[in-house]
Amino acid sequence: MNTSTLRQELHEYIDSADEGLLKTIYEILQAANVESDELSDEHKRILDKRLKAYYENPEDVLTWEEVKAIYKKS
Repeated sequence: MNTSTLRQELHEYIDSADEGLLKTIYEILQAANVESDELSDEHKRILDKRLKAYYENPEDVLTWEEVKAIYKKS
Protein backbone atom coordinates (compact mmCIF):
# COMPACT_ATOMS: atom_id res chain seq x y z
CA MET A 1 0.00 0.00 0.00
CA ASN A 2 1.49 3.34 -0.98
CA THR A 3 1.52 6.41 1.25
CA SER A 4 -1.26 8.19 -0.59
CA THR A 5 -3.61 5.21 -0.29
CA LEU A 6 -2.70 4.71 3.34
CA ARG A 7 -3.49 8.35 4.14
CA GLN A 8 -6.82 8.13 2.32
CA GLU A 9 -7.85 4.99 4.20
CA LEU A 10 -6.81 6.48 7.52
CA HIS A 11 -8.91 9.56 6.79
CA GLU A 12 -11.89 7.33 6.08
CA TYR A 13 -11.41 5.47 9.38
CA ILE A 14 -11.08 8.72 11.28
CA ASP A 15 -14.13 10.25 9.63
CA SER A 16 -16.28 7.33 10.79
CA ALA A 17 -14.62 6.65 14.19
CA ASP A 18 -16.40 7.13 17.49
CA GLU A 19 -15.02 9.47 20.17
CA GLY A 20 -13.22 6.71 22.07
CA LEU A 21 -11.34 5.53 19.01
CA LEU A 22 -10.48 9.11 18.04
CA LYS A 23 -9.00 9.73 21.49
CA THR A 24 -6.98 6.52 21.25
CA ILE A 25 -5.65 7.40 17.81
CA TYR A 26 -4.81 10.90 19.02
CA GLU A 27 -2.89 9.55 22.03
CA ILE A 28 -0.93 7.13 19.84
CA LEU A 29 0.01 9.89 17.43
CA GLN A 30 1.00 12.21 20.29
CA ALA A 31 3.24 9.52 21.80
CA ALA A 32 4.83 8.76 18.42
CA ASN A 33 5.46 12.46 17.83
CA VAL A 34 7.18 12.89 21.20
CA GLU A 35 9.38 9.86 20.59
CA SER A 36 10.48 11.08 17.18
CA ASP A 37 11.39 14.61 18.23
CA GLU A 38 15.03 15.54 18.60
CA LEU A 39 16.63 15.81 22.00
CA SER A 40 16.37 19.13 23.74
CA ASP A 41 19.51 21.20 24.15
CA GLU A 42 19.50 20.36 27.86
CA HIS A 43 19.39 16.63 27.16
CA LYS A 44 22.20 17.00 24.62
CA ARG A 45 24.31 18.84 27.23
CA ILE A 46 23.70 16.10 29.79
CA LEU A 47 24.65 13.36 27.33
CA ASP A 48 27.74 15.27 26.19
CA LYS A 49 28.81 15.70 29.81
CA ARG A 50 28.36 11.99 30.53
CA LEU A 51 30.18 10.99 27.36
CA LYS A 52 33.09 13.29 28.23
CA ALA A 53 33.25 11.78 31.73
CA TYR A 54 33.32 8.30 30.23
CA TYR A 55 36.15 9.15 27.83
CA GLU A 56 38.15 10.74 30.64
CA ASN A 57 37.66 7.79 33.06
CA PRO A 58 36.39 4.68 31.24
CA GLU A 59 37.48 2.52 34.17
CA ASP A 60 34.79 4.19 36.32
CA VAL A 61 32.03 2.63 34.23
CA LEU A 62 30.26 -0.42 35.62
CA THR A 63 28.77 -3.19 33.54
CA TRP A 64 25.10 -4.03 33.93
CA GLU A 65 26.08 -7.23 35.75
CA GLU A 66 28.18 -5.22 38.23
CA VAL A 67 25.32 -2.81 38.87
CA LYS A 68 22.90 -5.69 39.52
CA ALA A 69 25.38 -7.34 41.89
CA ILE A 70 25.76 -4.12 43.90
CA TYR A 71 21.98 -3.67 44.03
CA LYS A 72 21.44 -7.24 45.23
CA LYS A 73 23.94 -6.71 48.09
CA SER A 74 22.04 -3.71 49.47
